[in-house]
Amino acid sequence: MSSSTSNFNENKEQVMPDKYVFHKMMLAIVLGMIAAIGLVRVILDLNDANKQGIMGRVAEAQAALPRIIEEPNDLVMFYGSSMTGAGFSPRKFDRDLKAMGKNITSFNFGFGGLNPYFQDLLSRRIAEQFENKDRRLKLALIEFNPFQTTTTRWNRAKFTLDSFITMLASDEELWQITKQDLTRGIRLFNIKYLRNDISAEMVTSFYGREIFPPQRSRAFKDDEQTIADRQTYGKELNELFEKEYPDYEGEDWSYAWQGAGTIPEERSAHTLAVFDKYYAATQTDAQMKNDRLSRIRSADIEELHFEPLLVESFIGIVKNFQRFSDQVEVIMLPKNTRYIHYTPAAKIRLAQTIKQIEEATGIKIKDHQEIEEINPDMFRDTTHLSRYRGDIAYTDFLLKEYTQSLN
Repeated sequence: MSSSTSNFNENKEQVMPDKYVFHKMMLAIVLGMIAAIGLVRVILDLNDANKQGIMGRVAEAQAALPRIIEEPNDLVMFYGSSMTGAGFSPRKFDRDLKAMGKNITSFNFGFGGLNPYFQDLLSRRIAEQFENKDRRLKLALIEFNPFQTTTTRWNRAKFTLDSFITMLASDEELWQITKQDLTRGIRLFNIKYLRNDISAEMVTSFYGREIFPPQRSRAFKDDEQTIADRQTYGKELNELFEKEYPDYEGEDWSYAWQGAGTIPEERSAHTLAVFDKYYAATQTDAQMKNDRLSRIRSADIEELHFEPLLVESFIGIVKNFQRFSDQVEVIMLPKNTRYIHYTPAAKIRLAQTIKQIEEATGIKIKDHQEIEEINPDMFRDTTHLSRYRGDIAYTDFLLKEYTQSLN
């Protein structure tokens, strides 16, 4: 009996230290994980790696939605890519309509870096806010950007996929993903709530680019004088901007400017003259040819091999806007026809994709790619219209197209 008791006590003494060590190890692991997550968050914040830093324009536009919804006038929104951001001047649009006796408040919701998959998620958030307040758009203009909808564009965005989903999706949408794929769902919630929306892929890609920056294609070069003029006039324009807009706080999306930039009436004659000189130094044949090569490499802009998922996502965008808009128009913005030329096969693929979108949405796409009002000299590069030239001319064209609809 005493022998059994002795053995039990010895075993108990062996078990108790083992449990103590185990608990200490677990505590150390948990504290280490918390410290590691905290360190990661600090490093990310120091590098401005968060939604506000990576999607500053999107975040600021989203934050403005409650104020937009409370506007007393009928509302117009132009939703699309950076081409929309560069090509539509809402304050000019509204001023000209006001001169005709129409009170409209319009907003530029053009965002660079978002393919239709991400634009679909963002449009759901916009629709939710409008529907929650029982507010409608008088007119929604939605850009269909062919080269944003290609397989090349999709493949180049994959490293941002998990981060951008957590920045733009609702918890309910993340939960739906979790029910279909538990592992991925847990990872997405982890990215959203523990990693400040920044995935490991985005971190490694960022530092990888810092260590091994991608080589830019510079097959064509300007002469030294043109390069020097470009730098001189660019610096002067920055100085003039600071002088003329001393209160500007660096917003990516300004409510005061309705999501777009400045307009010619606000700038001095000297500033506009400097812009002419700057454009002469930047919109050179060499610059344009290099930009064309970059667009071919990054977006398949001339062959247009469409990604089915992105086409379906674009259809989702249109349907989201149809939920809260009196009129929805789908538009292809002007194309720089001097440098961008679709192949015969690309034209066929584009026509098929347009037909698919039109049949799914019931909306006929308006093709503004080759309108008489816009010429290649109005582009700042091979895709974006230039400030005070292209954006003004294209906004004038939109006024002619849609004034009647806004009665």
